[in-house]
Amino acid sequence: MIACEGGRCRIDGDVTVDTVGGLLRALQPQLAAGMRQLDFSGIGRADSAALALIFGAQRQAGGALTCIGLPEGFRTLAELYGVSALLPA
Repeated sequence: MIACEGGRCRIDGDVTVDTVGGLLRALQPQLAAGMRQLDFSGIGRADSAALALIFGAQRQAGGALTCIGLPEGFRTLAELYGVSALLPA
């Protein structure tokens, strides 16, 4: 589930290979309207598809995206895949 307000979208629930496509599709109109901050503090389970969500949203935002509330597991996954420097802070 995604709740958006004031240029920020909060993602609640799981971010996995099964949910990331729908989440990214739900974010597209928000990104087109100028949303530039993703809040991950409400997520439950996440897998490497969460990185695809972040990078896909970042690409759609033209690189102007910040992420807050990233669980430590995201950073660990990003380090494992060698993309930690690309995570928007």
